[in-house]
Amino acid sequence: MTRGIVSNYAKIVYASYLDSLTLARELEKALHAFVKDPTAAGQEECKKIWLEARRPYLQTEAYRFYAGPIDDKDGPESMINGWPMDESYIDSVDGAPESGIIHQTELYPEISKELIASLNEKAGETAITSGFHAIEFLLWGQDQSDDGPGDRPFSDYIDAPNAKRRSAYLVACGELLGDHLESLVKEWAPDQPGNYRAGFEAKDPVLATREILYGLHVMSGKELAGERMLVAWDTQDREDEHSCFSDTTHFDHQRDAMGIENVYRGRYRKQNGEMISGSGIRALVRVFQPDRLAEFDRKMVEVTKSIAAIPSPFESAVLGGEDAPGRVAILHAVEHLEDFAAMMAEVDQWLLSRR
Repeated sequence: MTRGIVSNYAKIVYASYLDSLTLARELEKALHAFVKDPTAAGQEECKKIWLEARRPYLQTEAYRFYAGPIDDKDGPESMINGWPMDESYIDSVDGAPESGIIHQTELYPEISKELIASLNEKAGETAITSGFHAIEFLLWGQDQSDDGPGDRPFSDYIDAPNAKRRSAYLVACGELLGDHLESLVKEWAPDQPGNYRAGFEAKDPVLATREILYGLHVMSGKELAGERMLVAWDTQDREDEHSCFSDTTHFDHQRDAMGIENVYRGRYRKQNGEMISGSGIRALVRVFQPDRLAEFDRKMVEVTKSIAAIPSPFESAVLGGEDAPGRVAILHAVEHLEDFAAMMAEVDQWLLSRR
């Protein structure tokens, strides 16, 4: 049974990374076209594709935390989806018109992919130079509104200070995003001796399944419930929300939950509509504790429904007193996520006890 879970999981991982890469390359093309001829329409097209590219990528975050190719010691996770980020490390911000790599012309005379990669997190965890959120900031700009996203003018790429360097930075980020996703696709590609997938499918299937469970446990509890929801709930600071420039954090949470459910149920719907379906973690519950299957299924539904019920934008939902509807909704979702994380730990113990 565990071998079937591992095999189906590998198919899902590969398909979702491939979808992510395909849309990232579309974004890269749109960014090149935009900086070649900056217009409001071109900027909006880039934003639209950025949002589309987030959908499959966020579903892949359930594959993290067990030192797979996304976040082993050489993994590109921080270069793909690193956050929270100090945007002043990249470009000018309100009150600091000459801040950022883009304006440091003497220190960094040439903007390149190599430079951006070398500086990522060099000055600390928030010194993010690349990835989805760097692109987001360069497209939307700082979010200084209480009722909408950032409002960067497209003229920032025409006649603003260092406009050409900003253009070079934006397209380099787009290229890097595609390059890093391509590396993950290669690691999870089928029938490739020596890549990560080959080793993953060859190892003891119980150990591999435990890694899958660990990823779900950490993503549900510590990461999504904790870092991505509860921290912002506690600080009530928009800088602590995931996609703070575009005000799309609510979509992030929903799609992260979708990725968790994909692994639990053993399914993934590809961008072309094709469904991959097979054994998931749910199959373990059905075997080890069949009388609790309905309980586990119900908790999975409660997770997705409670996250969907959080008002958007998330930056507004975190505000107010303890009884504010948004804050109550966030805590409700956090509780369900933590419950689900504990359930995944239970499944791991069942599996370990029956070896």
